Amino acid sequence: MTNPRRPRSTRRGKQANTPPGSTDPSGVGPFDGPPGTAPPGTPAPPGTIPGKVIPGPSTVAGAWTTATALQKLDVDPQTKARIIKSLGPLLPGLPIASGTAGADRNLPPQAISALIPSAAVVAAGLDPATITPPTPNTLWQNGDQQLLVRVSGVHANLGNGLIEIVVPVTCDQTGDVDISVSFVTGTPDQPAGGIATTEDHPRGPAVVVENWAEPLIAYAWQTLVMATSAMSSAAGSDVTGRDLVTAMLSVNADGLTVTPMGRHTFLAGGAIQ
Repeated sequence: MTNPRRPRSTRRGKQANTPPGSTDPSGVGPFDGPPGTAPPGTPAPPGTIPGKVIPGPSTVAGAWTTATALQKLDVDPQTKARIIKSLGPLLPGLPIASGTAGADRNLPPQAISALIPSAAVVAAGLDPATITPPTPNTLWQNGDQQLLVRVSGVHANLGNGLIEIVVPVTCDQTGDVDISVSFVTGTPDQPAGGIATTEDHPRGPAVVVENWAEPLIAYAWQTLVMATSAMSSAAGSDVTGRDLVTAMLSVNADGLTVTPMGRHTFLAGGAIQ
């Protein structure tokens, strides 16, 4: 991996106003109904909350699914409560209020090695449901110039505060070569919020990076966006059922970390919730 040369900033999202791991102020939390209705600490299925947005059906279904699954946990109530307390922010079916950050989600390097190739398929405009391995190549054209992108070979290397997206390409002048696009993201100890910085040209043979700089950077960035968006949406949804978005991302040798956040809700009259 190499150090970036000329800075170029790309904003991934705004920093959340609420610190990671904060609770949901919308009222969705531990179940406090009559004894025997649900085990202690089981999240309550959300209903209509006065002064708040109406929960979406996927949020209601997710909360009930989680509550039902936790009731089947064959341990004593005290142990169950401790498990829920420890895993609460990571359990599905626990919606996050609009504008609120959720618990950080981290994937280790071996997981990233599977996630980035999958994200690269979607970033290339391909539908994973319609193709079988190996992923087909895509051909880029610009006038009389052509560049073959070998999508199946796209991968990432992780460093301290740096993720390198490697894009294998082929053209007549170079044959098979790897193009490197590095993004500086910050580390968990020194986060940079939702901002990533890259160079104005990728690393690789001049004939490729001088003619295809913008498309290569855009493709590498879209691959990273697809990956981090998948991590955030896998963390759950906001109260209305919308996928969470990535508020912050950071990288170190232990993996890629994202902070999911509930989207801001714009209510009638221009109010923001």
